[in-house]
Amino acid sequence: MSLLKKFAFEKSLIYVLIIAGLIVFGFIFFLFFSNLTKSIKIETPDGGEEWGIGQSYKITWKAKGIKKVGIVLFKGEEPKWIAKNVYAELGEYGWKIYPGQEYGDDYWVAVFEYPWQKGNRIDYSDRPFAIVYPELASCDSVSIQNGWPYLPGDLPDLRRVFITENRYTGNLEGLEGADRICQEQAEQQGFEGTWQAFLGGDKEEELAVRRMEKTPRGTKGIFIEAEPAATLIERKATCHRLLGKNFDEFLDRLSDALIINEEKLGKEFLENLKNIWLGKVDEKSKQNCILIANVSGDLAEKYSFTATCQNWTQGDKFVQPDYPVSTCYTPGGKHTDAVALGGLSSGLTGGEAAINAFTMYQGKYCDTHQKLLCIEE
Repeated sequence: MSLLKKFAFEKSLIYVLIIAGLIVFGFIFFLFFSNLTKSIKIETPDGGEEWGIGQSYKITWKAKGIKKVGIVLFKGEEPKWIAKNVYAELGEYGWKIYPGQEYGDDYWVAVFEYPWQKGNRIDYSDRPFAIVYPELASCDSVSIQNGWPYLPGDLPDLRRVFITENRYTGNLEGLEGADRICQEQAEQQGFEGTWQAFLGGDKEEELAVRRMEKTPRGTKGIFIEAEPAATLIERKATCHRLLGKNFDEFLDRLSDALIINEEKLGKEFLENLKNIWLGKVDEKSKQNCILIANVSGDLAEKYSFTATCQNWTQGDKFVQPDYPVSTCYTPGGKHTDAVALGGLSSGLTGGEAAINAFTMYQGKYCDTHQKLLCIEE
């Protein structure tokens, strides 16, 4: 190759390399610049709204340099999909909040560049918003949503029921003290009327059922959760979950199988029902030598001669040295002393090989902190 041709070839190669370099640089610059100019900004919800279940609302945003977006709902750490693969240029998405969506405060919406990968643009609501039950004309929609009857609070002969927020040892200052706790907590929660603890004492006339029978309405009434689930528009009444059409049906909730109660009770009420003081509920309640649940170790520490934490004035785990130790016998006939202080409580029975069921006759140490079941008189 002549010197002239070789120079021309090298010159052309330099031009090619320069052009290729410019193309690569331009591509990198385009990617860098386009990534800098990408943006998403949520306009609604921006916080403070109350969006009702069963209604439709627009989630709106402004996007730049983004083709598609995804939308999720946050409460806590785990997101819940609202929409995927939405064209960003639309700027809005109509979201229908279907029955079954949980309600409450502290909800956030996030709109992000779809599909998600590290470095994608994302924006959140400026502040949390609330998802609420809408005001209703009847309790039917609440009943349909939950698959269980809800009754308006202005129906006659309703008996409201709640479980205390606070926990107490067996030292309740007697049955009167337990009733006082229920009354005070009812007033704190805005529940009117007179309230009594569903709690039994040592004497036959102090059985929890007998104490109910002595109230002005006895055991009559339709039993409902005191806490309302929704508010009605016209009647200014509230909707309440049905616990039992009568007292016997309500009492069954304390001894039903767990799988049955999961359908009939709200989550919070169901969870609380596992740990409430009951004492001697009826004639079936054991009089003495109750077996303390889930206790390993010394045999004497598993048995309590009392069934009511000495009629609800003791909050200790074991009897004091000067207290007379009583004789008990195991199911196999083995003799043992009863040195524990225990009271009858609600609880769960069963295990891996059995069906879990509620019981009204589970023994627990008197220093255990548990809740009270309160019923409107």
